Parts: sequence; C-alpha cells; structure tokens
Amino acid sequence: MKKQRAIIVLTLSLSLAIAGCSTEKKDAALGSSAQPTVVRTTIVKNSPLHTAYDLSGTLQAYEERTLAFQNGGTVASAEITTGTLVQKGTIIARLDDADYKLQVAQATASIQEALAGIDNAQANLQAANSAIQSADAGIANARANVSKVNKGARAQEKQQAKVTVDKAQSAYNKAKADSERTQKLFEAGAATASDNENARLNATTALQNLEQAKASLSLLLEGATAEEHQSVQASFQDAIAGKTKALAASEQAEASQKQARANYEKALVAKDQAELALSRTRLTSPVNGVILDKIVNTGDLVASGQAVYRIGSIDRLKVLLPVPDSEIKDWKKGQQLQVALYEETRQGTVSNIYPSTSTDTGRVNVEIVIANPKRDWLPGQVIKAAHQVTDKNGILVPAEAVINTGSKPFIFKDVQGKAVRTPVELGNQVVENQLQIVSGLREGERIVVKGAENLFDGNAIQSEEGGRP
Repeated sequence: MKKQRAIIVLTLSLSLAIAGCSTEKKDAALGSSAQPTVVRTTIVKNSPLHTAYDLSGTLQAYEERTLAFQNGGTVASAEITTGTLVQKGTIIARLDDADYKLQVAQATASIQEALAGIDNAQANLQAANSAIQSADAGIANARANVSKVNKGARAQEKQQAKVTVDKAQSAYNKAKADSERTQKLFEAGAATASDNENARLNATTALQNLEQAKASLSLLLEGATAEEHQSVQASFQDAIAGKTKALAASEQAEASQKQARANYEKALVAKDQAELALSRTRLTSPVNGVILDKIVNTGDLVASGQAVYRIGSIDRLKVLLPVPDSEIKDWKKGQQLQVALYEETRQGTVSNIYPSTSTDTGRVNVEIVIANPKRDWLPGQVIKAAHQVTDKNGILVPAEAVINTGSKPFIFKDVQGKAVRTPVELGNQVVENQLQIVSGLREGERIVVKGAENLFDGNAIQSEEGGRP
C-alpha cells in the first residue's frame, strides 16, 4: 500500500513540475496586468488523513409522503412536474371547486336567515311581554270593579247623592214657580210668548234633573243588580284569560328564540364545514421537498384518498451504503463520516445499521443521514462516502492548487485580493486527488485552487468560493 501511495505522489509531482516549468516561461510582463484575474479559492482546513472513499450510494429523500385530496372530484390543475423543488405550503394541485363554493354561499345564506329568525323571535317575545303587562293591568282593574260592585256604594257616595237630589228639588221648585208666574204674565200680556216658552223649558229640564238624581240615589240605596255582578265577574275572567294567552305567547316566543339560536349555531357549523371542504380542494406541500412522482393529470377524476403526488423531504437526505459484512464491526450508530458529491464534501451521520446481511452481496446496509439546508443536493444523485481509517488529521489541498517549478512546490494565497506566492512542503498522503501539506500553510488561510497556473506573485485577483467548476 505504501509503495502504491509513493507512486501516486511521484506521478502528481512530475505533473506539477511540468506545469510549473511552463508557467515560468510566461512573459513576466503579464504579472503587472491591472485587470484582476478571476480565480477559484477556498479556505484551508484540517481534514481526516488515511480516509478511504471506497463506498457509494444513491441519495434518497429522508422522508417520503404520498399526497392525496381529502375530497373527491375533478382535478382542475396539476401542473407541477417530477423533480420540481417546492416550498412548504405551496399549492401543487387543485380540484374543481365550483360545488364547494356554492355550499359556502348556501351556508352563508342560512346564517343570515337564522339571524333574521332570532330578530323576529326577539320581537315576538317583547310583544308577548308587553301583552302580559297589559293583562296584569286589566286584571287589576277588573278586580277593583268586582270589589266595588260587591261592596256597594259607600256612605259618602249615598250622602252626596242625597245632596244632589235636594239641589235638584230646589232647582225644580224655583223653575216651576218661575214658569207659573211667566204664564200669568203672558196671559195678561205682560210677557212675550218666547219668555213664557223659555220658562216652561227650564221647568221641564229641572224636573228631568230631579228625576235623574232620585234614580241615582235609588240605585245607590238598592245596590248592584245580579246582571252587574255577572258583568264585572265576566270582565275579571276575561282579564285572567288574556294574561294566560299572553303567557303562552311569551313561552312560544322564547321557544322560537331558542330554536332560532340553535339554527344559527347549526348554520355556523355548516359554513365551517363548507369552508373546510373548499380548502381541501387545494393540495399543498407539507414539507420543503422535491416532487418524486406525479400520479394524476389535469382533468382526471379522483376519489378521496387517491394518490396524486409523491413528495420527498430534502432538508435532510439519506443514503444506504453497502458495507462488507467483515467490516461492519467498525461501524457504529451515531458515527460521523465524510460524503462527497463532485468536489463538495459534507458530514454524514450513521443513523441505522440494518440487522441482516444480503445473501446476494454479503454486505450490510448502513443508513447515513446528511444535512441539506440549502436543498442543493437532490435524490437520485450518487455520492461517495469515506470512513476514516485513523484518527489523524492534516491539511489537504487540491492537486491543481500546487505548482512545482523543479525546485520547491508552492501555492498562491489570496491576501486582500493579491496573489502571494507561498512555498509549501508536501507530505506523503494523497486523498481523492488532494495533496497533504505539512508546512507553509495554516488552517483558515485562503488559497487559489483553480487558475493558479496563470498567476504571478503580486497579481490582483478576483476570487470566488470553491466548489464544483
């Protein structure tokens, strides 16, 4: 193994020497160019040494879900295609919602109708309460009349009636005497016919008043008749019946009010249900993810619960690595390792070690979980995974960042936008086309990893972060 590694280092060194000699022959005048040279840079960091990238697997969504409508109907829109990245809450399909909107409108009308019923019941209740108050007043008045009739006239009323008779008698006596005197004067020619007639009419009126006063006195002295007793009792019973009717109307109005409120609550529930059904005509993504499969198309008739899309959550990804059964003892749940996609590496964590060995391959599947916050790694891409053979770390840089002119290899640092030539000493480790640097660089420094062959010490450079070219 050591011999093979030495050959790899020698081969890379010879390649770097050839590239370096070619670089030295360039016109030095190019080094003073005022235009910055665009290069690719990266930050130096410690990485595991003796790392073996000997496993690979296909990325999968960490979690997959099958999406379906909770209502049945005709698909009005399902335009998002397989492979599309979607955000949580994005509408990815719709049902024809005309019937559901009509249900909402009907429920809204029912609410208004129920409110009108409540108002009408309230008005009827107020009217019934007013009728009860009127009936109470009628009962009180009828009870007073009955009491009055039963008791008869009071002594004061009788005395007043006698006084009235006496006054009427005196008035009649005077009117009668005046009429007789005027009659004699008329016969003697000393009074006119008109005076005589007026005197006679006054006497007649006085007589009528006297008779009426005597009749009133007689009624008071005799008391109420049976008919009058029956009449006031009938009025009293009518008043009680009126209150009973008003109470019944009040009870009916209260019942109507309760029913109207119940109808209102029922209408509110019906509207909530209608709006919920309407909202379910929109199928939204429950996660930030990618569409893995599209199952229906616009115009299709679907049933409740029928699969429409399959979506995968990709904030985290997983991959199954086929580990030889003989090496599975070196793998532990929670263990971390490096995974690589093109030129980018990330850290993964062992989340599960499957309990059985494949009879076909003699390997055990180890599940690795990888954080994917930018969602730029996608299901279906093939990654390589490395496990660290030893616990040693060191500085590794891409081979193309190192230039060897035949004397001593060097790299270019990016120091405040200037290319600074920096000699380095190579180690004996080569990991995934990366060379070990044992001196000349420190962790955290920025170096040129692409475009170094075109630079001279002091050149102005315009850098961009490293990654896949």
